[in-house]
Amino acid sequence: MINKDYILDFARNILAIDSPSGYTGNIISYLEGVCNDKNLSYEKNKKGNLIITFPGKNDYTIGLSAHVDTLGAMVRSIKGDGTLAFTTIGGPILPTYDGEYCKVFTRNNKVYTGTFLSDSPAVHVYDDARSKERNEKNMHIRLDEVTKSKDDTLKLGISAGDFIAVDPKTVITENGFIKSRFLDDKISVSILFGLIDYLQANNITPVNTLKLIISTYEEVG
Repeated sequence: MINKDYILDFARNILAIDSPSGYTGNIISYLEGVCNDKNLSYEKNKKGNLIITFPGKNDYTIGLSAHVDTLGAMVRSIKGDGTLAFTTIGGPILPTYDGEYCKVFTRNNKVYTGTFLSDSPAVHVYDDARSKERNEKNMHIRLDEVTKSKDDTLKLGISAGDFIAVDPKTVITENGFIKSRFLDDKISVSILFGLIDYLQANNITPVNTLKLIISTYEEVG
């Protein structure tokens, strides 16, 4: 039997590693470590994809693929009140971002937390709080920092082009249900490594050679 606990633990670990498209170095490094621990043969191409080769009994090769990059956002500009305007990475349904926690990664390796919010975030203050469209023009990110001006935010080291990751909110229930953002496609990555674990644990050599391609740019096409 495939080790279900291994797959779920693996999923929990990689779901905790933020990896919006374009910011996947950390998760690929983690997977390289797993490959080294399992003595797997792998390489990276110029795009940053991880390609694992699992030898079979013959040279006929079967390709299996999953991706580790996720939806996310990027700092578009800093507003006069210190909040962030953002642009999306991939194609998220933006109303689902409203109220979600996030992290901002700066170029000097600092990480700041914040919250996606509508520009009309409270029904008792804004008449259009319910009807206002949730899109990039009508939303912002409020940082968990005391920033009252653009200059305050700039002093934190935040600038246009910084990556933003959304909290995956991962929950695995006692009866094995897994709830999380970005199961597309990190659960598939976990399943592929579960397959490798199964083959190694049972000393199985597949008939055909396997190439496991872990893609880093699926969400942007």
